[in-house]
Amino acid sequence: MTPTAYIVEDEPQARELIRVLLAKRHPRVRLLGEADDVHTAADEIRVMAPQMLFLDVDLGGLDGFDLLRRIAPVEPLVIFTTGQAGHAVQAFDVRAVDFLVKPISGPRFDEAVLRALELLERRVPQVPPGMVVSDRRIALPDARGLTLLPLDELLYCTSDNNYTQVHRLGEARPLVVSRGIVDFDEALREQGFVRIHKRHLVNRKHIRRYIKGEGGEVIMIDGANLPVSRRQKADLMEALERL
Repeated sequence: MTPTAYIVEDEPQARELIRVLLAKRHPRVRLLGEADDVHTAADEIRVMAPQMLFLDVDLGGLDGFDLLRRIAPVEPLVIFTTGQAGHAVQAFDVRAVDFLVKPISGPRFDEAVLRALELLERRVPQVPPGMVVSDRRIALPDARGLTLLPLDELLYCTSDNNYTQVHRLGEARPLVVSRGIVDFDEALREQGFVRIHKRHLVNRKHIRRYIKGEGGEVIMIDGANLPVSRRQKADLMEALERL
């Protein structure tokens, strides 16, 4: 599985440095995005659920610790990046992987990233409670129990915050499941599904057509027209190449 990361840093030069260090020294880590303020970062991190977070402490009116409270229950491995060493104790109180004081050197950056990667490798992938996935079926929780759905019949998932509509082959009405799109992404990404937008996860087998654009859009076999975000376009192209 490709490790993923997100950068929250209000200094453009510091953001660029982290981005360059990641690309040159740890190319297998995929950068999902970056932000310079808590509000933008919180919205995107809750959707993208990166595994690693490079986080500045001082971010204007709100700080990095405010961000961590706002993104719960998403819990990425945090590497703090700051110009002040005085926040170190508080950083480790929130179980940060490392605390880098600016200016950040390459070797010190490597040490933090390798530590985070080692911790990721120890983690056992878990399917969200109530969602059981095999190579053929998924069990979706509802008010009365579980609905067993063959993966080949699942067309796409569309999320509305904490609820997700599961669209099925031959069924006009979607199932509504009280799980966010991040849960479905984690459960199904190894089963041929690809995230194309912050709200949409699709079964690549059931894509009828891709229409070019800044991000573009996909037409599913049931006629649904779904937007592709610019950030997710590369993932979609890679998934389509594997068909």
